[in-house]
Amino acid sequence: MPSVDTDIERLFLTDVKQKKTTASSIRGRASRLGRVGSMVMPSDRMSGKAKRDYRRLGPLIAYSLFEDLVAFDVFDRMKYEQHVQLLPKWRKKYGFDYICREWGLTRYGFEVILGALSP
Repeated sequence: MPSVDTDIERLFLTDVKQKKTTASSIRGRASRLGRVGSMVMPSDRMSGKAKRDYRRLGPLIAYSLFEDLVAFDVFDRMKYEQHVQLLPKWRKKYGFDYICREWGLTRYGFEVILGALSP
């Protein structure tokens, strides 16, 4: 067995091995076509180049959980540092009126929150 560099490769090879072990009882049983033999997995039919491409790492995609505006309850439970970081981005992206409407705040209530966050 070749040396395994990544966890994904290890999982892939372990999965194939488990499936082949599970299917080993099929050796003595004939198929509809009359053939007798072990089960063939899709990875067995791939060419060497296709297997390497399949195992190759894909592009890195980074997601931010707070790109979209969250509910006021969730925002209220966040730490002060997150408030200072997220609220200016959301004000640029969504605007003052939209945030007030979504959170169910008056303009005065939102200004109180902004006043508490600004030093």
